Amino acid sequence: MKKVELLAPAGGFEELIAAIKAGADSVYVGAKEFSARAYAKNFSEDELKKAIDFCHERGKKIYLAINTLIYNDEMRKALKLLEFAYKEGIDAVIVQDIGLLFIMINEFPDLPIYASTQMTVHNLAQVKFLEGLGVKRVILSRELSIDEIKNIRQQSSIELEVFVHGALCVSYSGQCLFSSIIFKRSGNRGQCAQPCRLYYKLLDKEKKVIDRGYLLSPKDICLLENIDKLIEAGVDSFKIEGRLKDHYYVYTVSSIYRKYIDMYYEKGEITIDSADKQKLLLVFNRGNFSTGYLENTDIDRIIFKKAPNNTGLFIGKFYFENETLFLQTSYNLSNGDVISFRNKNFEEILLEINNNIIKKDDKRFEVKVDFERKKRLKEFSQGQVFIVRNKEHEIRIEKEMNKEKKFRKVDFKVWIEKEKKIKALAACDRFEVVEEGEVVQQAKEKKVTSAAVISSFSKLGGTIFEMGNFDAHIEDGCFVKVSELNRLRKVLIEKLSQKIISFYKRSLKQDVEISRYLEDGCARSFNRSHRFSFMIDSLWQLEKLKKWCEARNLSNYEIYIPYNVIFDIKTDDNMVAYLDRITHDEDLKKVDVEKIKEKGIKKVLVRNLGQYEIFKHNFEIYFDFSLNTTNSVSLKFLELLGGKRICLSVELSKTRIIEIYKNAQESEIEVIVFGRIPLMINRLKFFEKGEYLQDRNGELLKLIKTQRGKNEVLNPAFLYIDDKDVPSDVLRFDFTGINEKEMEKALEGYFDNKGIGLKITKGYYLS
Repeated sequence: MKKVELLAPAGGFEELIAAIKAGADSVYVGAKEFSARAYAKNFSEDELKKAIDFCHERGKKIYLAINTLIYNDEMRKALKLLEFAYKEGIDAVIVQDIGLLFIMINEFPDLPIYASTQMTVHNLAQVKFLEGLGVKRVILSRELSIDEIKNIRQQSSIELEVFVHGALCVSYSGQCLFSSIIFKRSGNRGQCAQPCRLYYKLLDKEKKVIDRGYLLSPKDICLLENIDKLIEAGVDSFKIEGRLKDHYYVYTVSSIYRKYIDMYYEKGEITIDSADKQKLLLVFNRGNFSTGYLENTDIDRIIFKKAPNNTGLFIGKFYFENETLFLQTSYNLSNGDVISFRNKNFEEILLEINNNIIKKDDKRFEVKVDFERKKRLKEFSQGQVFIVRNKEHEIRIEKEMNKEKKFRKVDFKVWIEKEKKIKALAACDRFEVVEEGEVVQQAKEKKVTSAAVISSFSKLGGTIFEMGNFDAHIEDGCFVKVSELNRLRKVLIEKLSQKIISFYKRSLKQDVEISRYLEDGCARSFNRSHRFSFMIDSLWQLEKLKKWCEARNLSNYEIYIPYNVIFDIKTDDNMVAYLDRITHDEDLKKVDVEKIKEKGIKKVLVRNLGQYEIFKHNFEIYFDFSLNTTNSVSLKFLELLGGKRICLSVELSKTRIIEIYKNAQESEIEVIVFGRIPLMINRLKFFEKGEYLQDRNGELLKLIKTQRGKNEVLNPAFLYIDDKDVPSDVLRFDFTGINEKEMEKALEGYFDNKGIGLKITKGYYLS
């Protein structure tokens, strides 16, 4: 049985060392650009080269995350990074942008491609599509259940990677625009401002508050107790999240998962030590852990609404007695520890231990605090205490990291014969090196012995090697200086290390010609004669829209109709069917392709690549904005798939839209000019509890239910681009989640050149 890979995060070099020394099989890193963790330390080219060599020398793998969306003017720089990593021997590249993926398939056929979780890979058809392209591994969406993972494994041979520990996004990764639209910091560009970790109120239809707190902030996931289930489900790689975390976190989490993965393979089962669970809680958690969506999707089990930051490990309670603050705990605190006092509302006051606690008995400490802290804590009255930093734990990790660790066994063979040069060979796995020494002399007094040779070659301190087999052929009566034996050993080890490192280096036959993908010479001119598309979500919207179009004698339009509506209406050639952006296998099973055809529908709006797989042979294909088309290479890829219309990302300025528009060859370009941009989509059914989320500024974020019961959160402001020179063939009006009056204002405002009378935003258009 192939052993599951343990894949650890490395935001910087210190974290990389921690991961490798803790027992990770592989690490994933980001460069200074094009990384989904733009605020991690990340790696310069020199650091990346050093990291690749460091891992390979130790028999470990290293993956580069180029997992953001890329603009036209950045593609050359992204390819330069890719070429550099390729030549230096990177083991795989994690990719989100479908344009970059397309180039890699064509230009780097021997470089493994891993489809990022930012590609929102969540159904079997999508996995099969990527497998057919030559993608070696998919990093599955965190929203998949254990049964969904099993089903994908049973029907595909591609490698499957699953997040097992760390932060959980509340939205499907790759489909979240919350930070981008609200703060102009795109999660798809590695700049997420984490608005999901802010405070919200949940309101009902009458806009009365029915809940409040950090309602969009999930607990971190911990699948330690599910290791056996995931291995048996056929997962190939266990991924730990955390490129923004420090080396203490990386070492702790990696070493604990290493322990229990090994335990499973040794014993066929695992028994979790509670002390290990406490260590995981200590280094980071948000209101304890959850198992995410692995088993169910209950909101209250996944969300921790009391606080969005690190909770730490619960150690006791605090209270006041005659103006004196006491801590009741059996936990062994020491200087350098940081503790968190929390009241019933989970508000926090931090305190670093620095000779400011006095032990009164085994479970009670007097705590000395400054005036301001004491004043605030008295307002708390009493509450819980958590430790969020344990100095002794950090010291233990530093000691472990400073210990010499052996990663490879080296076998030696030595030949010593009189009047011949000493010959020595070192072998490790597939690698073998030879070195010759001085000519061997006849011993006058002290002759060399096998024990002496072994002693010299066993001195492997300060290296990653440990002694394996040793074979010495020594002619009797030979003399060899100990210093010469030591020199031979040192040279052999240096040559062996270099041979291992060099083995992974590659060369490019020729540089990538980006002009093949960005064909400026074929630029087309802008056609100001727009056609229109209208996306509706209900029967009443369809009826109203058709009446409005008839009254205006508008004919150059198409209507996007939800799948669950098309069977209740009389269809025509202007209608295009669409499913949800997110369609799990259970959702796709409900789709009857033949019935859609029988209704006379000839065109389908494809919203993920799994949908493309099931519709491509029977319908004209339009690709939606959820495919994240932000450059001309992505456009070309979708055109080659047969896309007749491609709706561009909403994260593009007019200038960037023009760049893509002029490169379109086979498709119509569509741009959304009106609608409430969906900030996120998730599997949590907030809409069952309320109608709106209200943010700190009083803005109302509408909650809507999709066709298949997913939850979307809509932007408070309407995207409205009234520029009559939008560089596109088709202008889309998206009426999802809006009422009759809002619909009227949008149509009359645009087509009659009136004020729209709604709170609007231009989004990125004028950026």
